[in-house]
Amino acid sequence: MPEEANQRRSLLSPEQYEDAAAHARVAQQVIVDWAEDHGLRSSESGCCPKWLLRNASRQCEPDACGKYGSGSRDDESWLDHPIYWIKDGLPTAITSAPYSVSEDDRNRIEQWKESGLVAAFGGPGWYGFGTTQIVMWHAKRLTSVYLAEDADRLLRHSK
Repeated sequence: MPEEANQRRSLLSPEQYEDAAAHARVAQQVIVDWAEDHGLRSSESGCCPKWLLRNASRQCEPDACGKYGSGSRDDESWLDHPIYWIKDGLPTAITSAPYSVSEDDRNRIEQWKESGLVAAFGGPGWYGFGTTQIVMWHAKRLTSVYLAEDADRLLRHSK
């Protein structure tokens, strides 16, 4: 086991460690099941909502990206723990799990809606640990989306 993992594990009791590991397994399965239900695959090329407007799954140029560079990091806060999704090879959805969503974040997401993107908020994020869910998608590539299940709730029901 890598030293960093040993250090983190040593801060937890064996029971706490097992609970955290169980949560991580359930959360990972939740997001995989959600993606499969929507016909999505994850992509390493995603970077910001501008990516969803592209006709190919490749990253934005650093100076034109809403998350990295361009002097503007307006999307950085709400794009915490992001996963970028493609369908039929096209950028289709972004899921994120921020710890909070500010009024500025909500306003920024509304600006993206003006570009034809759709967004949904709701419930605990699949990432857990107090996160909330945000899903943003390209409406012409994915007609509707349901939010992923709450991994904590699923884990409690499985016990």
